Amino acid sequence: MSGVKTYDPTSWRPKHLDLLLSAVIAFSLPAVAGWLYDLSGVLIPMLIYYSLAWGLVKLRRGVVGYGTPFPKKPPKWFYVNVLVILTALFFAYQARIRVEEVDRFGVLLTALLWAPVNASTEQILWLYLFDSWDLYPEKPRLRYRLAGLVFFAAFVGLIHTMFWTKFLHVASPEGFFGVAFVLMTTISGFIHIVVWRQSGNMVFTFIPHFLLNLGPLFWTGYSIVPYLWR
Repeated sequence: MSGVKTYDPTSWRPKHLDLLLSAVIAFSLPAVAGWLYDLSGVLIPMLIYYSLAWGLVKLRRGVVGYGTPFPKKPPKWFYVNVLVILTALFFAYQARIRVEEVDRFGVLLTALLWAPVNASTEQILWLYLFDSWDLYPEKPRLRYRLAGLVFFAAFVGLIHTMFWTKFLHVASPEGFFGVAFVLMTTISGFIHIVVWRQSGNMVFTFIPHFLLNLGPLFWTGYSIVPYLWR
């Protein structure tokens, strides 16, 4: 195991096309996803979102981050991120939105299918947006890193406000606990960048995101099934 060389995310060299794609995706996909949800439900926009993550990133980068060698041990920031997510889940429980009539089969499908698929997928695209700008210059430049952070933050914020909040009702954003939940999940999103750079493996971003997706299902009874198709 000690002889295994881990994947270095900074070894990728983006092209001009990646800058363009990241900008277009960051500011158009959330609006398109929200519009398609209003038109047909969540299934089609979610398939487009996930397909871009796995397909486009594999095409442009050559790897998506799964299947790359594991480091000797998880990075320290992975544990920090898990702690952040556990704190977020505490706040989510305090601000929980309960489903009046629970569809247990729907909750089970949400837990077994949507939760792991979403948790393993979203960061692939998020980190592509950031890396496209941060890694574009041959030598690190602050303005490109800041641009990457802007596109990263813009996309994550917009995709949640324009798409996920339309149907993913597990915690009320109002009140202290709701605001704290949003804040902690925002912090977690940025920690994914550090964990990815330190580990070169997406599994360490998947685990905390999976906990975030799965946890609220136990105390809300939420199911994504009714929202899949209109």
